[in-house]
Amino acid sequence: ALPILAEQTEQPAPVTERHPVVIAGGGPTGMMLAAELKLAGVDALIIERRADQHLDGSRSGGLHPRTIEVLDQRGVAERFTGAGQAGQMFGYGQMMFGTADLSTRYSHVLALWQSEFEQIMAAWVAELGVTTRRSCAVVGLTQDDDGVTVAVEQNGEPREIRCRWLVGADGGRSTVRQACGLSFDGY
Repeated sequence: ALPILAEQTEQPAPVTERHPVVIAGGGPTGMMLAAELKLAGVDALIIERRADQHLDGSRSGGLHPRTIEVLDQRGVAERFTGAGQAGQMFGYGQMMFGTADLSTRYSHVLALWQSEFEQIMAAWVAELGVTTRRSCAVVGLTQDDDGVTVAVEQNGEPREIRCRWLVGADGGRSTVRQACGLSFDGY
């Protein structure tokens, strides 16, 4: 069994929901996984600590050609391309790369701040019928042979959600990663 991060009380919170998959983190990675699972007929619940898609500070500044291709395969690329601005160069480290010679109909990068493309993606995921619990934080987990019990806190109330699979898409300071004892080396 994995350790639980929050102190366990004598009375555990009641299991209020059951889902095959719970995704901790409602950013781009968590939302894309939830969309893929829903399209494959698998119920997934997103747990997101933020109340909405608002981001403090800037994060990603755009989408690369392969990302746009994947969104196109799902029929939603135009939602993103219509909101951004195409460019032929992108930087990585201190080097610049061109995209004009790529063999794809999306041979450009798309300048679109993460705060903008998260809103587009959140609307798409909601249209698919994926449930997102906002203002809800994963505070711990326990694992057994049959799955995972996820301890969450939503609006100050402890709850437990039972699932077969828990996915940690909750960032560099991931509660899920820490509970599993996985290090995060680097910055």
